[in-house]
Amino acid sequence: MSEQADGDEKFCHVLIIEDDQDDAFLIKRALNAAAAERKITLGVTHAVNGLDGLGSVARSDILNRLPHVIVVDLNMPLVDGDRFLSALREDLQLGGTPAAVLTTSTETPVHAKALASGANVVFCKPNTQDELVEIARRILDMGVPFRV
Repeated sequence: MSEQADGDEKFCHVLIIEDDQDDAFLIKRALNAAAAERKITLGVTHAVNGLDGLGSVARSDILNRLPHVIVVDLNMPLVDGDRFLSALREDLQLGGTPAAVLTTSTETPVHAKALASGANVVFCKPNTQDELVEIARRILDMGVPFRV
């Protein structure tokens, strides 16, 4: 059962942790398209590396406003995606916040390591916007039930 933000509209907050500004823009655009299809009001926060992402999650936790789902890249400066996921699960003890990895790597060991680090799912960055919107739909599904 999902909570309503305004009438029949639901709200979903997504934290994107991605160092490439173009990729972050494309992910946000796909999430917006998927959210519009489902009449979901989307809130997006963007962090440019795992360290900033950990700070964002820690602040959100203190304010009791955790994101509904986190999208994280693996290859980033300062704190990479695997270390971010490990810190999210072990140090911050936030096992209930869904995390999706979106990576250029197609290598099974890389995906397995991300899952072992705490990702719920790993997606390969697609070549088309339509494919990215499909991934965005699946990411939004991870955020259900939505919280206000």
